Amino acid sequence: MAITTLKAKQLADAGLDKLFAKSEKHWLAHAKRAFNYMAQLVSPEEIHPDDLIATLVVALELDPKLSDYLSKNGLKQKYWFTNFGEYIVDEVWDDL
Repeated sequence: MAITTLKAKQLADAGLDKLFAKSEKHWLAHAKRAFNYMAQLVSPEEIHPDDLIATLVVALELDPKLSDYLSKNGLKQKYWFTNFGEYIVDEVWDDL
């Protein structure tokens, strides 16, 4: 589930790296909530980046900022949510 070079390139080609940079605090807040949820189940030291993705994807699917962006840019495939979630975690992991 970790972000790959190919996925990162596809996200950049779709402009999602810019969407992230424009609202980094917003995406960090989503990742922190996913991390805090996992920390209720296991100790924080046991949490791996991939552990956050399932919870984070649900939040991203409900996030109007991302949904609007994807819709406006014709990005209809569901994998954009997962790939963007992996990108977010990769970008903010040190802040969690």
